Amino acid sequence: MANAHFSWGDRAIRWTTTVSAVVLAGIAAVLSYKHMFTLVCEYGETSWTAALLPASVDGMIVASSMTLLADSRSGRRSGFLPWTLLVVGSAASLAANVAVAEPLSGRQGHRGLAELCSDRVV
Repeated sequence: MANAHFSWGDRAIRWTTTVSAVVLAGIAAVLSYKHMFTLVCEYGETSWTAALLPASVDGMIVASSMTLLADSRSGRRSGFLPWTLLVVGSAASLAANVAVAEPLSGRQGHRGLAELCSDRVV
């Protein structure tokens, strides 16, 4: 497969998929970081420790994901630790996002996204 020839269409699909994944991951990372930072600040942590916690959770997810990917590519069976770190990190990230989310009232649930967010623009 070292000399595999990809058509223009194949390269366009790979490029589009890669760019889309990077953009979506970037958006998710920024929002998740903001939610975790907000949650930790609300519980009285200093700004520098609140800044480090989201990085440590996301770092745990990235490190465990890369370990699982490397194990899969080399044909090895992954151990307990990377799976545990992936599940714990993902659960912590999800819990922080849910904890910071504001519930929608019945009236807000029917408003459009632009209208809902327009009063929050700084």
